[in-house]
Amino acid sequence: MQEPNCELPAGVSELLDLGRFLGENHAFCVVAGRCTAAQAAGLHRLREGKTYLKCAPNWDAFCDQHLKVCRSEVDRFIRLWEEFGPGYFELAQLTRISADTYRAIAPSVKDGSLVHNGETIELNPENSRKVAAAIAEVRRALPAAKGATKKPGAKKPAGQLEAHERIADLEKRCEAIVGEFQELSRKEQYGENWLQLTSVLTRHQAALDALALENGIG
Repeated sequence: MQEPNCELPAGVSELLDLGRFLGENHAFCVVAGRCTAAQAAGLHRLREGKTYLKCAPNWDAFCDQHLKVCRSEVDRFIRLWEEFGPGYFELAQLTRISADTYRAIAPSVKDGSLVHNGETIELNPENSRKVAAAIAEVRRALPAAKGATKKPGAKKPAGQLEAHERIADLEKRCEAIVGEFQELSRKEQYGENWLQLTSVLTRHQAALDALALENGIG
């Protein structure tokens, strides 16, 4: 007896893959900024293969309606995936890390581990504190290393920066601030400085929420 042909037509297969991706990433909007390597790879496939057109008229609408994340943020994840592959996302699951910091530390990320000061730290939740401390040490060293290679006066004054340069600079500073908040919250949780930390966090969160509403976000 001839075996039945169970191979699905290409269009149906793509649609099933799309549904599976959306089902597995139903809470994507909750973990924005903590995108996994698998999610980033899936987003890259969806965008490049234009599979999203099966349920949205364009990429903007797909990100907004189905991922519940703005297109610029999703595109940022894809750029990180294209440049760094899974290593960046494995680290980012444990601690906040900017692209610049990862570039500095990338040669030390191998086979799911981070080699720092002669120690091999496996990238898993149990080592999250060690990983965060190592990244913080690298981050603190970066400005001095950059400054040593620049000629005095090479950096543009803030008033001379183009809008896209200001936004890029703002992103770097925000990532550093968020990383410091995370580090302090781990150290100070329910300690003597906890109320002061949460007060600062609450005030600035409210200000950012109001700004987001003004720009039609949220």
